Amino acid sequence: MIRWQHLLNSLTTDDPVLQQKLSCWRAQPNQTPLALIQGFCFISANDAALDYFGIEYDAFVNATPYDFAPRIQASGRNSVEFAREMLLAALENSPIEYDWLHISHQGQELPTRVKLYRCDLEQQAVVLVELQALDRRNQIRPLFTDGFDHLPKEIMATTLEESAEAVYITDEFNRVLAVNKAMCRICGYSAEQLINKIPLFIEAHHNALGEDSDCQAALQQRGFWQGETLKQRSDGTTFPAWQSSRRIVTAEGTLYHVNIFSDISTKKQLESQLTTRALYDTLTGLPNRFHLKQILSTALSKLKDNPSSLGALMFLDLNGFKNINDSFGHAMGDKVLQLVAARLEAGCIEKADIARMGGDEFTLVLQDCSDRDEIQRAAEQILTLFDSPFEIEGQKFFLGTSIGIALFPTHSDQANQLISLADTAMYCAKKSAPHLVFYDKAMSQAAEQKLTLINNLRHAHSLKQFTIAYQAIIDLRTNLSIGAEALLRWQKSPTELCDASDFLPLLEETGLIISIGQWALEQACKQAAIWRAHYQPDFIVSVNVSPLQLEHVDFVEQVISALKSNGLPPKALILEITESALLRQPELAHQTLKRIKKLGVGIAIDDFGTGLSSLSRLGTLPIDSVKIDAEFALRLNEVSGQKLCRAIVQLAQALDIHFVAEGIETEQQKDIITHMGQGFAQGFLFGQPSLGEQFTQAYLSDRQIA
Repeated sequence: MIRWQHLLNSLTTDDPVLQQKLSCWRAQPNQTPLALIQGFCFISANDAALDYFGIEYDAFVNATPYDFAPRIQASGRNSVEFAREMLLAALENSPIEYDWLHISHQGQELPTRVKLYRCDLEQQAVVLVELQALDRRNQIRPLFTDGFDHLPKEIMATTLEESAEAVYITDEFNRVLAVNKAMCRICGYSAEQLINKIPLFIEAHHNALGEDSDCQAALQQRGFWQGETLKQRSDGTTFPAWQSSRRIVTAEGTLYHVNIFSDISTKKQLESQLTTRALYDTLTGLPNRFHLKQILSTALSKLKDNPSSLGALMFLDLNGFKNINDSFGHAMGDKVLQLVAARLEAGCIEKADIARMGGDEFTLVLQDCSDRDEIQRAAEQILTLFDSPFEIEGQKFFLGTSIGIALFPTHSDQANQLISLADTAMYCAKKSAPHLVFYDKAMSQAAEQKLTLINNLRHAHSLKQFTIAYQAIIDLRTNLSIGAEALLRWQKSPTELCDASDFLPLLEETGLIISIGQWALEQACKQAAIWRAHYQPDFIVSVNVSPLQLEHVDFVEQVISALKSNGLPPKALILEITESALLRQPELAHQTLKRIKKLGVGIAIDDFGTGLSSLSRLGTLPIDSVKIDAEFALRLNEVSGQKLCRAIVQLAQALDIHFVAEGIETEQQKDIITHMGQGFAQGFLFGQPSLGEQFTQAYLSDRQIA
């Protein structure tokens, strides 16, 4: 066969084993039954394969493997699903081998060992099929070896009549000769209404070219057909059905068509439900992340026909949503998300495809935009949707949103990368006042640098790169140090030392602050115990505490452990808490501070004056001192700055707590603070933060206890 020989010679593969097989088959092209499949249909076969199935070449081409098979295999697997699964697997992971029951064109059973090989034919992926008869003599099994030929016809008729699947048999003129009970039950007709009728009225598409014409063509060409079709009941309703039809010619030359079908409505509904679950968010009904990628891929494929077109992916994150979940619970948060989705659908431009990524993140895909200004205007329109509050059960919730925008194909023509770029732009938008940012390359560079920094931080502790520097706390009345503040430092390299302000936000973002903060607390307590034992018995150490540490369930126990393991009395330790830490979870923070105060540990409010919200709570908190933020020291040369500092000092005196002025760098600043009242100070005027040994030499060497 010239066509088969040409196709066989054109096949290519990288598999050396298959290359050897191809060489043998090319030398003897008709010794082994072979066929080629593209998609799910045969495109050619050699004479051995055609003889195996007992079919002509023209009838074989465009048939499927499951056209030569019973509906259900011996394993219980559906032939269509199983065959498609194997073909797809072969394209991904060649070769594939399995046992299969074929049916010849004459109806004979053909137990077969099937081997599938992936090849390339003119740069198109195809599957080469090798067939091997499964019996020792390499011959097909005789017809009706299942024993049905020995049964009385009455039993066969009863079995057919009671079958759960609809069966109807027609003659050569397509008139119905027989129907079973299932046919009548499923379609709603009596046997009398069906017998001797041409059953076009049960076909929903009988007036158009569709599955029915395909069926008739296949029966004429190959003698069999199976596939999905649409049937119609007597009441006019339609339902999907899976039908198998076979053309049979008896020994006397009489022609029959045997048609078997089943109602697959329930299966289709289940498939639809599964598809909906797979593609749509169950809470809002919007497309989900997986569906978004499909939408993006479709939009990107359209660019091939119109390369000058411009599209945009907008990534939205709600500002303030976490507070709703924390304060009102997740059930209320879910209702808010549903309102947000509804408002986006109602207020966005028509050509925007909206999706929910998860949590409080949404995306919009805009296509066929004229320019960047149009996209900018659309994004600004979305921002205005959040000007009005969301009202639920009499409660009003004010939310904002941050929008990051990636353009396609300008920034990328890959769906996954576009999502990543828009996400990166969104995080930048959260830090900007307009909360609307277009992506640029500098963002990715910053993100990569951040990722590198986080990775380095994760290993810094095990590499012992963290150190503690100490800054003296000076009594303004005596000019002597009464203690020190422990400051975390990162020795990235022998020549690069990073202050905590450079990496502390990343420690909090990654949660590393819990373990690193505990280590810093233990190191500070250990050093303070040494100084108290050898130099200054009343020495105190002040340690900064992150909001995440304060909220940790074991924080108080960690403080107790650090004190006990180093033999440090509680009165020698001061914990510095920022005002922001008191606002995140006020009740929890208040209870934790009360437990710490009960231990005898001192509590200081750090960076005092930078936030106003905690002033009303100041009198109720169990604190011992406030640390005036360094920003106020810079303004001590101004009258307004002096008034603010004096007000804070007087507030501390009224509450009978200490104050510590931070950032003192000049004698003038020191004198001004000193005249305001008895207190303490820190700053470069008294010396730079230094490691333990240097601190000892600078402040404690003359106080050594004999």
